[in-house]
Amino acid sequence: MDRLSTLSLATLSLAVAVIACGKTEPSGEPPPSRTDGAKVATARGASTEAFCDVHASDASGAPFHWPELAAGSTAPAAAHGWRWVNVWATWCKPCIAEMPRLAAWRDKLARAGTPVEMTFLSIDDSDAEVAAYRRDHADAPPSIRIAGNEQRTAWLRTLRLPDGAIPIHLFVSPANRLRCARAGEVRDQDRPVVEKLFAE
Repeated sequence: MDRLSTLSLATLSLAVAVIACGKTEPSGEPPPSRTDGAKVATARGASTEAFCDVHASDASGAPFHWPELAAGSTAPAAAHGWRWVNVWATWCKPCIAEMPRLAAWRDKLARAGTPVEMTFLSIDDSDAEVAAYRRDHADAPPSIRIAGNEQRTAWLRTLRLPDGAIPIHLFVSPANRLRCARAGEVRDQDRPVVEKLFAE
């Protein structure tokens, strides 16, 4: 073998070794879904601007309205204070994990003199899916359901929001303006910034 052939063979061997080193073996776990990719929680001293993906004043916030709902779902009456809408689904792990926390926060806020109307809005495909979930989870809060994917996308667009990962949290002021929208799970350490938002 001449020197050039030996060099070519060595180069080829090195290239194969480098490629093999960069190769990762499958972990056996499926890649995370968009519903498992909730953002990292906000730090305790964070501002409402950092917490919200969209943060607005009453003057600049989009007027809030309900999407087209599935038959049998009725939109809540106009709120007299703050409204917190949680967009969720029975198949969304972060959505399920945060539900008891959100209900507990609502109760604590009310006891502290800040009543917040919380509404859970499901994007499941059928009422049967939500009913089955609620049968298995008796403590699950009541929920209304959006009519379908097209209606969800159109509704979010009117609120100037992208149709992305869930959960989605919408905070609507007493003036019925969307003041904050956040995609991703709300965690325990976010409570101070949520309370700050309601005090704005």
